[in-house]
Amino acid sequence: MRKKIFYSLFFLTFTALILAASLFLWVTYRQVSQENINGLKNQAHLMIALYRDGQLNFERLKESSILDRVTVLSPEGNVLFDNYVDAETMENHLQREEVQQALHNKEGYAVRMSDTLGKEVIYYAVLMPDGDVLRFARVNDTVLMRFASVSHYVLGILLILIAGAFFAARSITARVIKPLEKIDLDRPLTGPPLTYPELQPLLERIVTQQRKLEKEMRRYKNKKQELKAVTNNMDEGLLFLDNSGEIVSINKSAVRFFASEKQELIGKNLLTLSLGKEIEKLFAKIDTAGKGSLLLSRGSSYYQLNGSKIGDKGMVLLIMDVTEKTASEKLRREFSANVSHELKTPLQSVLGYSEIMLNGLVKEDDRPRFLRKIYDEAKNLLQLIDDIIKLSRLEEQQQDMLEKFNLRKVLEQAVQRMADKASKNKITVNLECGAAEYLMQGIPSMLEEVFANLLDNAIKYNRPGGSVTMKVIEKENKWVISVADTGIGIAPEEKDRIFERFYRIDKSRHKAVEGTGLGLSIVKHGIIFHKGTIKVLSAQGKGTEFVIKLPKTLV
Repeated sequence: MRKKIFYSLFFLTFTALILAASLFLWVTYRQVSQENINGLKNQAHLMIALYRDGQLNFERLKESSILDRVTVLSPEGNVLFDNYVDAETMENHLQREEVQQALHNKEGYAVRMSDTLGKEVIYYAVLMPDGDVLRFARVNDTVLMRFASVSHYVLGILLILIAGAFFAARSITARVIKPLEKIDLDRPLTGPPLTYPELQPLLERIVTQQRKLEKEMRRYKNKKQELKAVTNNMDEGLLFLDNSGEIVSINKSAVRFFASEKQELIGKNLLTLSLGKEIEKLFAKIDTAGKGSLLLSRGSSYYQLNGSKIGDKGMVLLIMDVTEKTASEKLRREFSANVSHELKTPLQSVLGYSEIMLNGLVKEDDRPRFLRKIYDEAKNLLQLIDDIIKLSRLEEQQQDMLEKFNLRKVLEQAVQRMADKASKNKITVNLECGAAEYLMQGIPSMLEEVFANLLDNAIKYNRPGGSVTMKVIEKENKWVISVADTGIGIAPEEKDRIFERFYRIDKSRHKAVEGTGLGLSIVKHGIIFHKGTIKVLSAQGKGTEFVIKLPKTLV
């Protein structure tokens, strides 16, 4: 601002000086030109007065000491005499402005560039008594000669005036700026009265803008803190990279992913962090398509990296742990394959026996045995489908379906469901629990299915005349339920696999035991849904005990 005011004042003063000098030169030029015209006029009239009674003597004119140019023209414009140039070589001057004026008005003048001399010349013409025209001419450079004679004085004065303008502009600028410099821009409306009252609206506007800016800054800081809180509490890793791939920002989850310190990661290039060559392909894809993803394997864990380009600022990278999702997809694929296999086996058996019977290859005595086989396989197929449906329903259960119920009633209903099967297999089922209400939160139908499957399993793998005992114990905020049998037990190598879908204990050792292999998988899903745990205690030949712990409340 200081420079702008100074330059403006100095330029204004300098311009004024130049304009004044130009005006002075123009006035001087006009004055000198008028003096020259008057001088030529006086000479012309004086010469006419001297030679009024006779003609002009051209020889005497040529030898005279007249400095101005003298030309005599005939009424037709022909040059009769010129004291500077040979008259015979000169063209006709009839159309010259000053000649026309003299012929019509007896006198006249004109100012123009001379073709002969190449300078600005003043011409003055007078009509003589004999009809000829007498013309005087004078070069109009007197003003320049006058100025040249005093040019050093004028230049000196001009330099003094410019210097004065410089210091005057500097002084005025300082006086104008000083009150402005005293204004406290942090608190512009406080302090001494304003030197320039005109600034009051501006300062009020500044205060208003300051308040708005402070408000926006607070909002920005709050948003920044919120974003930081969100990103740092994300389960997913979040990184911001510049165009070269260097880490600009990283959240806590991403720091844990790289198993390093945040300070060590900031500024590092992601390509140097041993993520494999796949990361280079991901960068190339993001650069060309604007986004890309990559599935990265680390030991037994799987991570999905999703990247997106942010204009020309760089890119953002999201790291998600998809181990569970990958495992779930793997289980789903295996489940689909197993379902296909398990459904195909009984269907093939049914089709095979049916085809033999349709072709008349079965003796009449064997027909009941074939029909029984078809019936048993169809029954197994139906049981398998029923268990698959049950398992699907268990996976679809939601937390908003929870209710408060009596666990004792659920256990009694499960025992009642298995009573016929236990009687058929000569197995005694005992439920040891008091008459009190065992209240808990959950889905009673799901838990009934869980305990019915445990009882079913205990009955199937028991010995004739054996027993199954179900007990309930209350511990703090949990119910502990045990289901123990006197059956054949489970081999140590099979303990970890019994909860897998479609897994059944080796059929070569237990040919009489039938099942779909989904019962204990249903049990596991039901217990996990209720945030409980299940433990298996077993010894071959001595029996098996399942110990389940269920919290009383889930919310």
